[in-house]
Amino acid sequence: MSFKRSLYFVSLLAFVALGGACKTTDLTQTGIKPADAKAELQAGNQRYLKGGVQSHSWQSERINYTGQFGQSPSVGVLTCADSRTPPEMIFDQGIGDLFVVRVAGNYEEVDATATFEYGYTALKMHTIMVLGHTKCGAVNATFDGKPLPGNMQVIASAIAPALAGLRTPDVGANGKPDLTLASEANVRWQAKRILLRSEILRKAKEEGALAIMCAIYDVDTGVVRFIE
Repeated sequence: MSFKRSLYFVSLLAFVALGGACKTTDLTQTGIKPADAKAELQAGNQRYLKGGVQSHSWQSERINYTGQFGQSPSVGVLTCADSRTPPEMIFDQGIGDLFVVRVAGNYEEVDATATFEYGYTALKMHTIMVLGHTKCGAVNATFDGKPLPGNMQVIASAIAPALAGLRTPDVGANGKPDLTLASEANVRWQAKRILLRSEILRKAKEEGALAIMCAIYDVDTGVVRFIE
């Protein structure tokens, strides 16, 4: 092989390597554009369902990047503490993408709303999602109406207003009431509570600087369904 031909192949390999390095650097950047938030979360859920998750392939670079330059999460998520509903996995998002608050029953409380105020004012978070799920134990316990021991009654008290006036649920295939509609009602109620409590977030939404989304995760299928 001639010297010129060898030099050509060396240059070509260097170009490909450099392109690959640029691609990896791009992947370490955090940030979802406001207009793309729903589509990106839907796409991430599809990757999760199909076994094509991407986030873990470049987490070490993301750790380095966020450690050096700080966090700038785009989407805040209020979701349940249920071990089946980790939002970073469900939406195939990496370190620095989501600003997550988890509590049994995904109910709004002053600490959660204050956290989102911080996310919006200090970290440039532009979207809040309230994510509930099917077969939620907290929603089921609240619907049953039986007193809960210890401090757990706080959870039921926060969820109960969301369930007021709901029609009698259908019976599922397992012979138990299907409380999916109750979980949906709870998600919508808690989203409203966030805005009612926070003048900062309410004003941001009115000005178009903040979006609120509601969704339900199906623990049997892994599918996230967005609701109005």
